[in-house]
Amino acid sequence: MADDLEHVLRRNDYSLDEEQSAVSEAFGDFFESVSTSEVVRAAVDGFDPEVWRRAAELGIVAMAIPESQGGDGATVVDLVLVAERYGAHLAPIPLVEAIVAARLAAEIQAGDVVRSMIEGERMVTMALRPSHERSSQLVPAGAIAQAALVSDGDSLLLVEAPDDVRSEPNLGESPVAWWDLAGSPRRVLASGPAAVGAYRRAVRLWKLLTGAALTGSGQKAIDLAVEFASSRKAFGQYIGTFQAISHSIVDAANLVQASRNLTRKAAWYAEYEPGTAPELIPAAYVSSVRAAVKASTVGVHVQGGFGFSTESDMTLHFRRAKGWPLIAGPLVEEVHAVGAVLPLARAL
Repeated sequence: MADDLEHVLRRNDYSLDEEQSAVSEAFGDFFESVSTSEVVRAAVDGFDPEVWRRAAELGIVAMAIPESQGGDGATVVDLVLVAERYGAHLAPIPLVEAIVAARLAAEIQAGDVVRSMIEGERMVTMALRPSHERSSQLVPAGAIAQAALVSDGDSLLLVEAPDDVRSEPNLGESPVAWWDLAGSPRRVLASGPAAVGAYRRAVRLWKLLTGAALTGSGQKAIDLAVEFASSRKAFGQYIGTFQAISHSIVDAANLVQASRNLTRKAAWYAEYEPGTAPELIPAAYVSSVRAAVKASTVGVHVQGGFGFSTESDMTLHFRRAKGWPLIAGPLVEEVHAVGAVLPLARAL
């Protein structure tokens, strides 16, 4: 009876325990030290090899892999907490793609792929659309990865990077690139319903972690806005005392907090009750995208002319809030995904 009560409470209380708080703080300290705004701006094509090397040494890839396969066995909740910190500092590394690809490779028991990722021999990403639906795709981290996990029919493939791959300029300053998935060398890693299911879960995890990163970015935008409003004066008053500014910041902060709660809730269900509440991940993704855009937009306006300049860190967050979600396609697809599984929507 006590265990049942504890389980019910955990479904409705998403505060962090001591170990989770330690994970969040540790990665927060790490990203703060290696990913300053100067490093972010200097990263060519949105990637810094030195930051990636240090992140790999810290176990970024290994943490997503079960202990039985040589990893650290981090939960989805842990991964979301790391993604939040990564987004807050806009670290120029393919954190989400590496974590998702490693977890997918482990799920289908692709041992050689898992080992190569843990040992840092290869950087592997994943395509967000099945290749039989779209053979030419904009692949996240495709400009720097050596291979990608790709769904094709009922098979999951390891596709080698094209020889002529090059980074595609984009608003989010991410290392994305167009790949011809049909024309690149490939091999089958797994087939059947299990492979299809694993791929779909990986795509959902990519959106969940991207949403968490956007939540972290949105919170940082709020922090920057508060810092600016608390130090800049107009008409002899700190501008934060003006309702037009303070109310806008509070509204945006509420959206970010709600998105953080929803993202962590979705992570908890994904880890402990994966067959329950399938609407949570797309809902969390939509909420996080909108909250990050709102927070950075408000932040830009709070900073005035400075906020619109490239010298402002707020611009870095605004560009990523707008740019990161474009990789996955239209946001309305996630809205439809929420509606498709809600009983009320089906009844209508």
